[in-house]
Amino acid sequence: MSYHYKQDLLKRLDDGSLPALSLDHRFSFACKADCMGRCCQNITILLDPWDIEIMARYLAISGRQFISQYCKVDFSHELKWPYVRLRHAEDGPCIFMLQDGRCKIYPVRSRNCRTYPIGRAVRFAPDGTKQERIFMVDKMDFCLGHKSEKSWTVAEWLHDAESEKFYRLSDLYLELINYATTVLNSRTWMNPHISQILMPLLYGPDSLRSKLEISEQAVNHEEFYCRRMRALKAVLTELAAGFGHGPLAQTFVNSNGQASMMERVKKILLTGQD
Repeated sequence: MSYHYKQDLLKRLDDGSLPALSLDHRFSFACKADCMGRCCQNITILLDPWDIEIMARYLAISGRQFISQYCKVDFSHELKWPYVRLRHAEDGPCIFMLQDGRCKIYPVRSRNCRTYPIGRAVRFAPDGTKQERIFMVDKMDFCLGHKSEKSWTVAEWLHDAESEKFYRLSDLYLELINYATTVLNSRTWMNPHISQILMPLLYGPDSLRSKLEISEQAVNHEEFYCRRMRALKAVLTELAAGFGHGPLAQTFVNSNGQASMMERVKKILLTGQD
């Protein structure tokens, strides 16, 4: 469903039925107490690895625990990629919604939650160039925010939401998926079983730190996230080679592929270098 929703957004942006906004576009919006929390129930909230990492740290639990307690993990058969969404928000009220409708984890809310009603769509040109489109999310009947007199530019709104870091780190993940699907042709070989190999690097930074004895003081969270994305690229490249795809397909040696992959991942996580 998320794949089709994204494709529909891009189609509407392309045909103009959903206008793209400039950063200096001005609009009025502010959350109202009367409708607080109504947008936090019966809604699909997709989470990327950085969303999950900071939420788990805020709650002082591991990434694996967070996914087990609060998420649904599924596999897109169109994109051939795993994805995670908040379980309770999809089935009813979000588990992090307090009685007054406010958010229990507001400082670390997901990028989609923090930028509403502004949305953002990213795709990549054939040469890998990133194309960003900003738009106004469809208005909900219950939302009173648009009736506010408080005025913002899109740039002011995104800055106030502290979205810059979330977008930058999310884009690293989107670039990884684009690399897998376009360069490595992952749609021909990725499946739910193979995708499990990626999960520790996607959602288990705490266990990786423990196993490799990498403290937060030695490598901060953002840098370790970047290293994990780099390590995932290496893993995907070697996996693809085993199926005859990607830049290593001609040189891949099946007998030692697993060993070399693990050593390369370890080096990247420890040093940040390939």
